[in-house]
Amino acid sequence: MLASSPVIGLPIGLFLLALGSQTPEVSWDRVAELFSSDETVRNEALAALAEARDSSLMAGLNDVLYYHYVVREPRNAAKILKAMEAIAGERTGKNPRHFWAEWIGRHEEIVPGKGYVSFKRSVFERYDPRFRGYLDPLLTYRIRPEEIEWGGVTKDGIPALDRPGFVEGSKTTFWKDDERVFGIYLGGEAKAYPHRILDAHEMANDVVGGRAVSLAYCTLCGSGILYEGNHPSREGQAPFTFGSSGLLYRSNKLMYDRPTNSLWNQLKGEPVSGRLAESGIRLAPLPIVVTTWGEWKKEHPETLVLDPEKTGFDRDYSKSPYDSYFDSSDTMFPVWLRSDELKTKEVVFAVIVNGRPKAYPLETLKREGVTHDEVGGKPIVLVTNRRSGAVRAYESSGRRFTDGGGGRLLEEGKGTSWNVEEEALVSESGGMLPRVAGHDAFWFGWYAFFPTTEIYGR
Repeated sequence: MLASSPVIGLPIGLFLLALGSQTPEVSWDRVAELFSSDETVRNEALAALAEARDSSLMAGLNDVLYYHYVVREPRNAAKILKAMEAIAGERTGKNPRHFWAEWIGRHEEIVPGKGYVSFKRSVFERYDPRFRGYLDPLLTYRIRPEEIEWGGVTKDGIPALDRPGFVEGSKTTFWKDDERVFGIYLGGEAKAYPHRILDAHEMANDVVGGRAVSLAYCTLCGSGILYEGNHPSREGQAPFTFGSSGLLYRSNKLMYDRPTNSLWNQLKGEPVSGRLAESGIRLAPLPIVVTTWGEWKKEHPETLVLDPEKTGFDRDYSKSPYDSYFDSSDTMFPVWLRSDELKTKEVVFAVIVNGRPKAYPLETLKREGVTHDEVGGKPIVLVTNRRSGAVRAYESSGRRFTDGGGGRLLEEGKGTSWNVEEEALVSESGGMLPRVAGHDAFWFGWYAFFPTTEIYGR
């Protein structure tokens, strides 16, 4: 066991690294020399960095390392790795890009040297000059800037859908019955958003049932969340609409709002940097379901479905660009905050009730069909279609139900029949139990932002 500092309880090695971060010996200008076209300049800079052993520069070195790996020249990255190993006193793992990003994530006690955000901006604007607006030392950050990663695309490189065109479900044969769709039902209107299209756009700003909404989809995390576009603090103003920033945080997309260009956490629906970072705004999640096109149109014969000819983009929607990623058990980008309680990409149905997060393994829900539980002090019931895996959660008020078949539940002890509808469970006598917002996600993606989450059945 490593000895610990009597002052802060850190292992001695980490204590010295953290101490070094408070008194930087080498400036960011020296790190910037790693971009020089002159090999001699680069080598001298690397030697100086390795000798100084200044841990406060590690985040910047990781940014430069990433750039050389994916854009410039991997040979340069190999030399940077040696300097990072000298500073940290650790050997690089199998995947250098992931290893050091996750190392930085785990060592939250090491604070980047003064001027880091400005330096990171100088690196990221090499990818896209528009990233400059996201990395400004004058902005407020509610996340660690050192964990912001480039996602491999420019700002809006994954273009959002804005009021796309739809076609009546009964009048199209483009979609296969077994393919996945996001199903939304609001104000008496049903709409289906097939994954094949959303995989290519990851964001849809739309109006459903007269309500402005944004479907924010992170393909990397497998999470599609529907947010209310209006917020009480913006009364009289246009609703929020969003785009994809091209940046990531713990392998989750950072979206941005069009009105202020602030960055938002996709899984939490709240701004994390920019003008709105201290606003206290958090968008209300709305019910959404992941199901099959065949099941959705059977349940909603009047449904509309996205028209591939009316998205506003000339794209090939015959297959998903993420098929190989979905078939893999690995993550594409680094994530340091993990749990082995479930498999990395196991699909869970996630809810937050009264501030308490909980994850339900989808396979467990499919076996049970009807699941009773309590989250945040509130009794709920989850109804799962065993064929399609579609999950809908409702308040139960302590009632117990069994599957009555045909989209009905039977109340235990009374025999009362309740219809499973999109907005509520509705009894034969007119009683209503409202829907609880929830969504599917890969386990790793959910846990990275909700590490205190409970797991159903554990």
